[in-house]
Amino acid sequence: MQVPAYRRVADQLRQRIAAGEFPAGRRLPSRSELSRQYGVGSNVAAAAVRLLTAEGVVRGRPGQGVYVREQPSTGTMARSWTRERLLGTLAVSGDADEDEGRTVRSTPVSTTEPAGPAIAARLGLDPGQQVVRSLYRLSRNDLPAMLCVSWEPLGITGGTPVTLPGAGPMAGESVVARMGYIGIRVTHSTETVTARACTRDEAVALDLAPGAPVAAIERTYYADRLALETADLVVPGERFRLAYEIPADRTGPTR
Repeated sequence: MQVPAYRRVADQLRQRIAAGEFPAGRRLPSRSELSRQYGVGSNVAAAAVRLLTAEGVVRGRPGQGVYVREQPSTGTMARSWTRERLLGTLAVSGDADEDEGRTVRSTPVSTTEPAGPAIAARLGLDPGQQVVRSLYRLSRNDLPAMLCVSWEPLGITGGTPVTLPGAGPMAGESVVARMGYIGIRVTHSTETVTARACTRDEAVALDLAPGAPVAAIERTYYADRLALETADLVVPGERFRLAYEIPADRTGPTR
């Protein structure tokens, strides 16, 4: 059976990408250039690129062209009960030659809104009570590493210098540090992890192929039984794996 022309073009492009001719982040030739290179019509070239896009090999950027995606990574995102992790520090590690990479968090975009039933239940509030919703993204080596949406009861932080995570004297600090600034001690946090396909918005925010696997983390910080903050964190499954460290002694959190 004869292989369709667009599949032949896609196969050859895939080979060129694997060989390093088009490394991650490189723009593919335009449709007209591919047509000339392979002696096919523009519709065939476009179909080949669509196939690679559906496979997650490349990604289109509106108004810019089509770019090669990075290959799946074995990087590890460490999340543990050690003091450093409880302080809210994001740890991402990979191969030895990646140790010099930087993790950067964007400035949170915060709004005040009434808590929906699900968020109210997680925070121990009545539905409709006001919360501060914040959205931010973390990047590692210029690649999106995590998307986070958090909610904090306005009844706890309202009227204090730490009402907004991205403003005031503790702007950009962890939940533990911000709450400590107003005299509240975080005692522990809980996390529930689910594996699922990314949503359309998550795919755009994290530069993922449609339907790519992600780890969805539901995290809540507490002061004893009082919920201080709850968040939904989304980590690209093709870039990172989660690693948890839990101490065995009695000095660490027990929940």
